[in-house]
Amino acid sequence: MVDSADRLMDGGSPVCHFHSKLMQKEPKVGGAWEWHQDYGYWYKNEFLFPDAMISVMVAITEATKANGCLQVIKGSHKMGRVEHGFSGEQVGASQHYVDLALKTMPLVYVELAPGDALFFHSNLLHRSEANLSDRPRWSLISCYNRQDNTGYNEPNGSHKVPVKIVPDEALMEWETSGVMDSAGFLEKDKDEALK
Repeated sequence: MVDSADRLMDGGSPVCHFHSKLMQKEPKVGGAWEWHQDYGYWYKNEFLFPDAMISVMVAITEATKANGCLQVIKGSHKMGRVEHGFSGEQVGASQHYVDLALKTMPLVYVELAPGDALFFHSNLLHRSEANLSDRPRWSLISCYNRQDNTGYNEPNGSHKVPVKIVPDEALMEWETSGVMDSAGFLEKDKDEALK
């Protein structure tokens, strides 16, 4: 995954892990996400180069239209950053520009089987519907950044630490003591992208 991110991002400095999150859309209750760009949030963290950032979504369960799979506007990353603001309780992209993009570029439903991965540019417009099905939709999203793309307003320093690739079997040998001692990134009130 890191090697693929390295090939897809602009620049040549080392690849750093910015953050990861587990997305859990439970049956009947998993909510919708408004149209947005990841860089729409990361811009507020003062990253200057969106082409040096990428998101990777790995399906843990099947993702279908019925359970609220990701929707993307193909080619919308070429528009550049779209202004983001509050839409209800979420921060989303300007609906005017989303509407223009939908008139110009195709809407794609990204249906995935477990284990499939989608790599997408930080400026790609994407959203998802609520999960109205009887099946959960879980995915893991990991975001990567080039080491020389400093987030000047990003308190979590992981975006500057190169990923150390280890053999697969290291997962079975890893010790977790002390890992959560520095988990300040879990505190939403400290996340600049949500302000």
